[in-house]
Amino acid sequence: MNKKSCELISDLLPLYADNVCSGESRAVVAEHIAECEDCRRQLKKMNCDIKADPTEDIKTIQRIKKRIFIEKLVIIIISVLFVVGVSFGTLFLLLNTDKTMDYEKYGLSENVWVEQDENGDLWLVRKGLASQAWFIYPDIKDSDGNHIDDEAFDKDKISAFGYTLKQRAIDDFAITESMIDNEERTLLFNMDERAKIDTIYYYDDENDAEYVLWERS
Repeated sequence: MNKKSCELISDLLPLYADNVCSGESRAVVAEHIAECEDCRRQLKKMNCDIKADPTEDIKTIQRIKKRIFIEKLVIIIISVLFVVGVSFGTLFLLLNTDKTMDYEKYGLSENVWVEQDENGDLWLVRKGLASQAWFIYPDIKDSDGNHIDDEAFDKDKISAFGYTLKQRAIDDFAITESMIDNEERTLLFNMDERAKIDTIYYYDDENDAEYVLWERS
């Protein structure tokens, strides 16, 4: 038996013998003397009638240990649920938050353009990362340079049409150029509609920047 432990128990033995120590201290002493012959012998010298197996005191120890175990378990469960909740919340936001595809960052000058086919129809062509856009948001601009969301926008003076590619925020981390090798084509205007259009541009709304994709020649 550890000598230091015996020294500590020796200090408690008189209180234990007189039954004046706290319940937890009494449980600690009982557990010790149940295994330590020297301390048990010392206690007997104090004329204390002790049983070799102090059942009630051992039960107290077990209750204390059980309570501590349950408290630790509850803390662990709460911590795990918190981490899981934060993780799922972050994932939900990443999956459902739109993020504009930066024209410069994603090299859209080489991966996005407007093409006119033999029928005179205009198509938006997207390659590489641009083909993975989650949404294609339209934009309209009047001859004064006001966008459709601007208060000063004049619908009778429409001069150009723009498009913004949106991806899920998580795609900014999950998808790389090397993973993509396909082309997407979206019809923008047929020949009759094209006659009313002078310019089509890519609109980077986060940086308030415009990039011409097609102009009437």
